[in-house]
Amino acid sequence: MTHTFEVTDADASCALIQWLSKRFPSIAQARLRSWIQDGSVLVDGNPYKATRYVQSGQQIVVTPHALQPHPATPQALPLPIRYCDEHCIVVAKPAGMATHPGPGWWMGSCVNALLHAITDWPGINGVAGPGVVHRLDRDTSGLLVFARSDAAHQRLLHAAANRQFERVYLAWVEGTVKQGGCINAPLARDAQHPQRMRVHTDGKTAITHFEVLGHAEGNSLLRLRLETGRNHQIRVHMAHIGHPVQGDRWYGTPGPHLALHAWQLGFAHPITHAPLFFEEPIPDAWQRT
Repeated sequence: MTHTFEVTDADASCALIQWLSKRFPSIAQARLRSWIQDGSVLVDGNPYKATRYVQSGQQIVVTPHALQPHPATPQALPLPIRYCDEHCIVVAKPAGMATHPGPGWWMGSCVNALLHAITDWPGINGVAGPGVVHRLDRDTSGLLVFARSDAAHQRLLHAAANRQFERVYLAWVEGTVKQGGCINAPLARDAQHPQRMRVHTDGKTAITHFEVLGHAEGNSLLRLRLETGRNHQIRVHMAHIGHPVQGDRWYGTPGPHLALHAWQLGFAHPITHAPLFFEEPIPDAWQRT
């Protein structure tokens, strides 16, 4: 769809790229620059440099690139949506559902479900679909955020990389944990089992804070806060100190379910910067009294 604008006095004296960012806030600047460079943005019928200032009265015609369909297949799956606007979506992922499609899991993921539930995607890197920001293991339940727009995706990824997310988990672990603490143990890929992680001196920094909430049947309920977000971080760290998560088939004793739940999620909205906070009750399947 082609859009035609006329520059007003209030919009004059700013660079074209800045002017476009105001008109298309969901699109990342890198993508807007590609529109300018390939002639999809014309000022008074002519190409225009991204850094050149626009003037009052000029006519700007923008023909956005057509979005490509997402490669994943939309599926009608139960995935509760806790928050949704034009920039981001927060969902409550059930245990057993992958975050996104991948080898062995091309169907049945959160991305498949979102593609069915939502059809008007602003696009991520020119593709009509959600942008993955962080992940939960397939057997972990709880809160996840996805981006809906280019600009939101970049800012949420930046926030995650700079530890600006508040991510709190609940877990039942094996054995009696007497007191809380902090586990600072680097994690690396397990060379013998590539799908798994292990504590290793050459790994990436991984820090988990935990406190004890209660005990039952010789096991412990913990509240855990991630300072970093490494793959399988909580599961490996708890196994490392001798208290694996209950039901962990890779790092502990296999069971009917993995008792790990992404309970609380807090972050600043990627566009408005308003604080957002969510809390998801623990699954009925592993509640204890």
